[in-house]
Amino acid sequence: MNGLLAIYGKEMATYFRSPIAYFLISSFLLGTGYFFIYNVFSSGTATMDLTFRDMAFLLMILVPVLTMRIFSGEYSGRTMELLIALPINTWQIVLGKYLAAVTILVIMTVATFVNLIPMFLYGNPHLVNIICGYIGFILLGMASISIGLFFSALTQNQIVAALITLPTLLGFWWVGHLQNMQSNSFMQDFLGYIAFSLHYSELIRGLLRSEAVIYYLLVAATSIILTISYIKWRR
Repeated sequence: MNGLLAIYGKEMATYFRSPIAYFLISSFLLGTGYFFIYNVFSSGTATMDLTFRDMAFLLMILVPVLTMRIFSGEYSGRTMELLIALPINTWQIVLGKYLAAVTILVIMTVATFVNLIPMFLYGNPHLVNIICGYIGFILLGMASISIGLFFSALTQNQIVAALITLPTLLGFWWVGHLQNMQSNSFMQDFLGYIAFSLHYSELIRGLLRSEAVIYYLLVAATSIILTISYIKWRR
């Protein structure tokens, strides 16, 4: 555990010693603030449903920026050899880096709580929908970060890592739209199950289904295991 905490602390320090964390948090907060104000005034209802949808799209864009340097930065900085030579288990390295990125996600999420103040002061929002929406957003973020983590481990170029991560995340988001093009019921169900958007849309409506939670956690676990396996192979 000491190795994991050491990697976690190093990653957090790296995020906040550089402009990355400040850029991501401020960009996300400004974006969600704009979407919240626009959605509330355009719809005339005190609800977070539309804002949660926009938050997810914004997340798809920012996650590649968050994850592209996790391992690619180690390669380009020629510190990867030193890192994997340390007497630390590979899973501790990968998990420490992953948890640091998830911590940034949590900070970004908590920062959006400011939008809830006027909603509860002047409206009557559905608390269950809001709680489920935030749970869904964190789960979506965890799955997305794990995919970015994996692609960052595969390449030495941070830009390439981001450019691979972005279309992959958008593919997972939009794949559900291919359901209508399938005549086979199995393929329809399969495409619906692997689509980030369909599970997320249920969560922001207040439907906290175990199927959606398990799916996001399964994607995160699979990507982390693949990353650990790849780093072990490099070792």
